[in-house]
Amino acid sequence: MFEPKVLRDIMSKLLLYSEVATNSQKALFNLNEKFSKILVGIDGSKPSMDAVDYAITLAQKINAQLITLYATSSPVGNDYTSDTPEDQIPGTATEFVYWAKEESRPWFAEIDDKVKASANAATAKENTGETVRAIIQLKTLIIVSPLSVIGSIIGYAERENIDLIVVGTRGKSGFKRLLLGSIASGVVTHAHCPVLVVK
Repeated sequence: MFEPKVLRDIMSKLLLYSEVATNSQKALFNLNEKFSKILVGIDGSKPSMDAVDYAITLAQKINAQLITLYATSSPVGNDYTSDTPEDQIPGTATEFVYWAKEESRPWFAEIDDKVKASANAATAKENTGETVRAIIQLKTLIIVSPLSVIGSIIGYAERENIDLIVVGTRGKSGFKRLLLGSIASGVVTHAHCPVLVVK
């Protein structure tokens, strides 16, 4: 999916060091152990789909589970997800959940196609004798919540023990957030885990 130079660039951005108490030298974390669950926030925009591309490549490289999340804010009383049984969604929230599912359906289909293409490329490499990682374990999820999109992403990441959040950025959300964008900026500010911002 990406050229080796781009993949090296991704991996170099993710190198994390921690202070070793015994000798105060830097120790490199094993990325395979550090990032087993990657969350990528999507909204159908080109920047969010670019973030998906990075997340797919990384998830395949380090054999991590990939969760793609579409979060939308609405005046419903509670959080409802695409996994919530329909009989447990009150009438007032049903329309919001239905709309979110319909809006995100083509995005999730595109992501599924990208993951399948990545798997096919991995199979082709396997047939040539190159070392490849396992097929990506993909989960897609929608959250309709009275919280902000940022709050929904952060809350899900904390509840599900996400190791890395990947977000795209447009950089069009006002002067203060020009470099990141409001969603990316909020996620970076409040996340409990590392965040990779793709532009």
